[in-house]
Amino acid sequence: MLQTPSAITSQYSVPPGSSQSISWSTKFNSASELAAVLLRLGKRFDVLQLSTGQLQGHFAVVHLNDLSIFSIQTNQLLLLNGERGQDCITFSLETSGNHSDHKVYCQSIEAHSLHGFKLDLNESHFQLTASSTTVIAITSAKKFCRFLECCGAFELRDSLYTSNSLQLNPAHYSAIANNLCWHLNNPSNNPELRSLHTGEIFALMLEALSSRNNQSFKAFELAPRQQLVCKLISWGFDNSTNPLKLDDVSNILFSSRRTLIQGCKENFQMGPMELLRLIRLEEVNHFLRSKELRRELKLNKVGEIASHFGFSSRGHFSASYQNHFGESPRQTLSKANINHTMQTKMNPRKTNPYPFKTHTPSMHQNH
Repeated sequence: MLQTPSAITSQYSVPPGSSQSISWSTKFNSASELAAVLLRLGKRFDVLQLSTGQLQGHFAVVHLNDLSIFSIQTNQLLLLNGERGQDCITFSLETSGNHSDHKVYCQSIEAHSLHGFKLDLNESHFQLTASSTTVIAITSAKKFCRFLECCGAFELRDSLYTSNSLQLNPAHYSAIANNLCWHLNNPSNNPELRSLHTGEIFALMLEALSSRNNQSFKAFELAPRQQLVCKLISWGFDNSTNPLKLDDVSNILFSSRRTLIQGCKENFQMGPMELLRLIRLEEVNHFLRSKELRRELKLNKVGEIASHFGFSSRGHFSASYQNHFGESPRQTLSKANINHTMQTKMNPRKTNPYPFKTHTPSMHQNH
């Protein structure tokens, strides 16, 4: 008999009687804005826009009991690199049918695949295809494992330690995708109903993961060059104000020039120095959009910010920025200042750069 996960409050629950939002959504127009949205969920990620053009995206989340569901819709190719946290298991699907550039740990995903669930992974590294929508369910790894054990699915639990991807048959894939999307569009104020829905999703995952009609689990194997690329991206964001030569970067990462170049070419069709340059451009974009960051470091002009991140030629910098983001740095700064002024007038006590749409529990509901 399938058992419903307990309704104990966790990081994936809304506490009874709380004013915390059951669901919310927001648009994002830069990689740094998406990173800020994920940070609101307690997930710290570096986000990098890999394709050229103005970014337009949408993020939505709904909290059940012991489980959260969120979706990321983007018109640009995005790379996310960070930590999913302790005691965490995720189930991710691409729901728009456009997964051509989707990758998890530099590995392409198959059509109708469920991925991201390897139990002992704390880090997360994935790429989202332009013009795609990705839906992710996230819950406690311990609670999901206890659920599997209660159902006698010990072999399946062990498979989740050795694999990070499973290609589903179209029926199971559609059932999971439709279920998760339905919850995103139909948040419930009723805590008992949210617990019931969590149990239904757990059961749905169990059925899909254990079905003999699905393809076998794909073993998780991270090649040395793929590990190196992940380290390079983390290092690039941590050292974005310190542009170095390729030999210096190779020495810091204990790698040869050739291995570093091959890893980047295989995964991003660009060299390591070009990838690091994109990271520095992304950081400039972040500062141009944030009056708080500019004030903190006393950087007020475009040229000052560009120099801070190692761009010595203003002409080359402006051309690269315009080509990558589809607007000049001055246009980005002007838009940010206008938005900040409008938000200050609307709410002079507290300025929030991310206008979330929320759905909160009723204060009069019974618990």
